Amino acid sequence: MKRIKFPLVMKNGAEARDIEELRENFDIGLAAEYFSNGKLERWLENNYYDDILQAVRGLDSSGQDFGRRLAEALGARQEDAGEVDVQAVMRRAGLKEKLKPYVSEEQLEGMDHIADSQEELERLAKEGCGRVYLFGEGFSITEWMENMECIGVNRPTVSLEIRSREEFKKKNIKLRDVDFADEETKKAALGDSVTDVYNDLLDVLELYLKNAQKAL
Repeated sequence: MKRIKFPLVMKNGAEARDIEELRENFDIGLAAEYFSNGKLERWLENNYYDDILQAVRGLDSSGQDFGRRLAEALGARQEDAGEVDVQAVMRRAGLKEKLKPYVSEEQLEGMDHIADSQEELERLAKEGCGRVYLFGEGFSITEWMENMECIGVNRPTVSLEIRSREEFKKKNIKLRDVDFADEETKKAALGDSVTDVYNDLLDVLELYLKNAQKAL
């Protein structure tokens, strides 16, 4: 069976078609991602780098020094191997593989912040991430969260610690493509559409009156 060769996109968008080009443009973060999704092994196999392939397959990806060992196996310079959180890169790559049945490759490229657990959602919220994609069974929007848009990937169930519609609106949190844990949660998050339109009109009218007073 003929092996189909393909390039690996490395540092600065350089396309590595052989091992020398990979070493010359080596990026440990990208190399770890390709290791995680199996693309690195396929690339080595299709280019007949059998010795390197065996060395890569023998690596323990859970080890703290995995980045350094991966660079060594590929014969690449290791200067940046200790500066990149390789485990985080591989975790993210693995998560993206799980998301492929739900979203397109193009959508995946734009999904910078993905939470697959409550702990990860809280971490991203503390970092001030404005948009977070939710991939899991259930999540809770806690009282201290604010200024976020949470978008469900596999339509997870969401509960709220905030039960007041007014308080929820003040937090500036938007929820899309999710199911709600109960009717009370749904009401706090979505409210009565007629009431919301009425309140929005009042806000616009109040702003208009303030601007009119300033003009007088």
